[in-house]
Amino acid sequence: MARVLSLFLSMVFLTAPAILNAQEPAPVNTEPESAPSSIEELLARIQEILDEEKIPGVSIALVSREGIIWAGGLGKADVVNDIEVTGETLFRVGSISKSFTALAVMTLVERGQIDLDALVRDLAPEIEFSNPWAETHPVTVATVMEHTTGFDGIHFRDYAAVDDPDITVRQGLAFNPGSRVSRWKPGTHMSYCNAGPPIAAFILEKASGRTFEDYVREHVFDVLGMENSTFHYPGNASLMAKGYQDDGETEAHYDHITIRPSGALNTSSKEMARYLRMMINRGTLDGVQLLTPGSITRMETPTTTLATRAGFDYGYGLGNYGSIVKGHLFQGHDGGITGFASISAYSSDLGLGYFISANKPSGKTREIAELVGGFLTSKTTPQQGPTATLPLDELKAITGFYQDVTPRMQITHVVTRFLKLQRVTQADGKLFVKRVFGGKKKELIPVTPKSFRFEDQPVATMFNVEDEEGNQIAQWGVRGNYKKTPGFWIFLQVAAAISSFLLMLSAVLFALVWAPAKAFGKLKSIPLQAVLIPLLASLSPFASLVLPMVVSSDLISDLGNLSPVSLTIYLGTLVFTALTIFSFYTSLRAYSPKLGRFVRAHAILVTLACTIALIYLWSYDIIGLKTWAY
Repeated sequence: MARVLSLFLSMVFLTAPAILNAQEPAPVNTEPESAPSSIEELLARIQEILDEEKIPGVSIALVSREGIIWAGGLGKADVVNDIEVTGETLFRVGSISKSFTALAVMTLVERGQIDLDALVRDLAPEIEFSNPWAETHPVTVATVMEHTTGFDGIHFRDYAAVDDPDITVRQGLAFNPGSRVSRWKPGTHMSYCNAGPPIAAFILEKASGRTFEDYVREHVFDVLGMENSTFHYPGNASLMAKGYQDDGETEAHYDHITIRPSGALNTSSKEMARYLRMMINRGTLDGVQLLTPGSITRMETPTTTLATRAGFDYGYGLGNYGSIVKGHLFQGHDGGITGFASISAYSSDLGLGYFISANKPSGKTREIAELVGGFLTSKTTPQQGPTATLPLDELKAITGFYQDVTPRMQITHVVTRFLKLQRVTQADGKLFVKRVFGGKKKELIPVTPKSFRFEDQPVATMFNVEDEEGNQIAQWGVRGNYKKTPGFWIFLQVAAAISSFLLMLSAVLFALVWAPAKAFGKLKSIPLQAVLIPLLASLSPFASLVLPMVVSSDLISDLGNLSPVSLTIYLGTLVFTALTIFSFYTSLRAYSPKLGRFVRAHAILVTLACTIALIYLWSYDIIGLKTWAY
């Protein structure tokens, strides 16, 4: 059933993995494996991953509270010119940029020039956004930095606009403001949004009278001794590593993104080592104080969600979020941008931190992070997570189905509302959670009556809270929030999806019978349009939504600009609408004593399935979608 549903949803709509995953934070995996026992073994095992995955190179920093354990690189910064990665090589670190944007903002917070609770509308009235709950739940500096504005993720046009190296923060914010619409009350749910940090950066510019890049250079990079780090393409191009596409050989485009404060930073392992040591030492590096310990703690602490108002503090703070590394709580950020994938993490309690960046996007980047995290923590004892015993009635109150209500991009919710369905069950006095379609069952261990953790997690990472409407919400840190949903409604959604897909598929299978027969002069009693139009209506969503993306060689560019791909989606969904309406007409009109009841009933049922799909796609604004203007 899972495969059938996945196939149906793929036919309905498929969004590029690069768009879905770019710069998205996610906790480091904690699957047990033997840790390297030496730097030499660690580097050798990382090199094996690079060779296996055809990752050209990687930049690595391992630090302690006192200094650098190891900082350098492996592999190639430039494949064609055979240039090795060194400790000075600059890599693109994607959303780790947000940590430095937050550092810069916090320097002005300490000076009293920015108030995190101040309203964005008051500080920057020229920034366009829409918030239906402005009177009671305003957008503040804190909410834009903690991703709790409710804004949609940036849209296709934003991802495709990568060719202006001189675009300013203000111009970037003015480029495509349509995504900045609060979908729920700000200050309740966290949903990762790249549009937030540039708003904070613009407020910084107004407060300081400096450009964002100049201010970060003087008040962050220079203070930390990060002399080559930059949000622009570096002046010394020889320091810049090349990014590569999936084959590990084709050079990737250098993207001059419109949201520079969210993801444009270029830095090296040696300079990231200085940043990590400063964070470990609570704002001070080698006797020089950038921020007070209280400001570092504020960066690490979320404050604007339902869970935080209930007293829980795990999640996304200011350019900084918690993750679990080998049973220990770390802080940090990860990032991805065209040609690169990066992870940074540190623990002030352990006095340890690391940074890795690969110049090819790959899921194996996390495997490298696990090796590095395992090596650093191999001589430490994992923290023992607290456990609470709850009465059976309280456990049962948690059980049920949970549906994602905070998609990063609203348009992808057409798929993720199904693929991310969770079910919590109870057995033998224990709670378990599992994705309805795929995934492993995992025990949810109570920490308090309203907070839970997984095995080997030292702190609670899931929080059961109520929103202002009385809905039961499971808040999962940076992983999204889920609303408890009645089982019958889940069943109706899934049943409608599967039955619609199967009926549309049956039109294709039926065509394997009537098409050859018609070709050889058989089945003359069946009007061609009675079977052809439902078939075309059933095929059109695939032809207009999935097929163009499959054949695209540069999906982000094709979606974000007027192209054959984006035009096919626009026109194809309109054709689907027309075919579905025409199919209704032909199936109802095609009554004839010579026409078999099965053929007519089948045509009507297929048309109803197409209508359900049409209404569903229309509800997500996919019918007539102009991705180049989205």
